[in-house]
Amino acid sequence: MNSMIQNILQAAAGGGNTMGLVQQFLDSQDPNDPKVAQARRMILGKSAGELEQTGRNLLQEAGTTPEKIFSALGIHF
Repeated sequence: MNSMIQNILQAAAGGGNTMGLVQQFLDSQDPNDPKVAQARRMILGKSAGELEQTGRNLLQEAGTTPEKIFSALGIHF
């Protein structure tokens, strides 16, 4: 797994402010990639609660939960 994404997940699990890491990650991606543009629209400008709900909805559609993802990565909170 990309170490930047793992850092973001660890910061999130620890209750840290992850938006700086998310912005850094998005800035490191190809700006012409439509998936990057979509991620920017989905993430930037939303509150923490909106982001959490969006993430939970996406994971539910994929048949999993944040807790299962964190556990699989060995991140416990």
